[in-house]
Amino acid sequence: MKKISVVTLGCKVNQYDTAAILNRLPESRYKRVPFSEDADIYVIDTCTVTHKADSEARNYIYRAKRANPDGVVVVTGCYSQVSSDELRNVKGVDYIVGNSHKFSSLLKIIRDGKKQTEPNVFVSDFLKEKHRQFESPGIRYFPDRTRAFLKIQDGCNYRCSFCVIPFARGRSRSLGIAEVLERMKTLADEGYKEIVLTGIHLASYGRDIESNLLNLLEEIETSMVLKWVRLSSLDPADISRELIEFVASSETICPSFHVALQSGDPEELRRMRRRYSPDKFKYVTDLIREKLPDAAIGTDVMVGFPGETDREFGNTFELLRESPLTYFHVFPYSDRKGTTACKLSNKVPVEIKKTRSRTLRDLGTAKKHKFYRGFIGKTMPVIVEKGARGTSRNYMSVVIPDMNLKIGHEVEVEIKDVSGEHAIGLLRSH
Repeated sequence: MKKISVVTLGCKVNQYDTAAILNRLPESRYKRVPFSEDADIYVIDTCTVTHKADSEARNYIYRAKRANPDGVVVVTGCYSQVSSDELRNVKGVDYIVGNSHKFSSLLKIIRDGKKQTEPNVFVSDFLKEKHRQFESPGIRYFPDRTRAFLKIQDGCNYRCSFCVIPFARGRSRSLGIAEVLERMKTLADEGYKEIVLTGIHLASYGRDIESNLLNLLEEIETSMVLKWVRLSSLDPADISRELIEFVASSETICPSFHVALQSGDPEELRRMRRRYSPDKFKYVTDLIREKLPDAAIGTDVMVGFPGETDREFGNTFELLRESPLTYFHVFPYSDRKGTTACKLSNKVPVEIKKTRSRTLRDLGTAKKHKFYRGFIGKTMPVIVEKGARGTSRNYMSVVIPDMNLKIGHEVEVEIKDVSGEHAIGLLRSH
């Protein structure tokens, strides 16, 4: 039996891709082992959003070689797609498999791959392939997860000045509605109570197949395959009143939104080539809060974009402070080769980026704590996960001090207190 060790870095789309590969490995021939252990083959599914992500991928390559110098090391994902020449020079890499070949070549390499004196590269130019179809296969299970991700869209047709992902993922393409419903049913039949719909630019879903995200959600509502369906990140430029009102009336779509901001300053958004204004973001988030009073609303914020002044950062801080948001993902700007932003002058010093990041993270922690405290005394449904904790329909992390709970089950929990990043709940019923 061949021992295989797999690590996934980055977003939910990568996590789906990795799961799709693992679903196709026969259990009678492959045994998964932890990454620090001796394996015959190591697969690293990489991210390349920041320099830190690239560095993390290289560290896993070194870890694989320390664990077993004779093991075959395969590096796939976004870093492989964008920086295959750089990876060629990393000692210990046997195969470099870009996203362009992830589903056509990776399984064969896992099955038959051997040690190489020089890396064997499987990468083609996504941006020249205008007619590539959605190709990620369906899956039956997610290793080590109680909620399932369902990738329904890939790629992006836009060119934000800081973002390398269109080079890593290609043009936007969508999974047909009938196939989405079929894959949801498969996961529901396997026992998953919650599915997260995900994509690189989820709001673009359906445009290549004469449909849209709202059409899909309406079909999901009608099908009633399961009653916990969650949306991953959406671009505020593409969030309509109709979409928000539909979610507010839905019995299936969970009341949680992640609306990407990046900056609260109009000039900085223009330099980023974002397609919305701070006023549009405010309109969307205020409307969500009006229509869904209990919804969690999260965002992504970038600090230290080239040329970001104290005034521009202050505008971001004020927008976030006044907003109905309940949590932030804050990350410092990182130059990405091939993007317009990496050529801009007036780079923001690292220490300033660190200070601004801390300021926003502290604000996000305070807003999250206030949001959670608003549910003390209320009873809400929660799906149980590992470690005596779970997640509510409105995306609250809830600790349930009852060790007899069965993972994956839906329970009713009364919120009693808030501690750190979690609400504390008392079990009301199984």
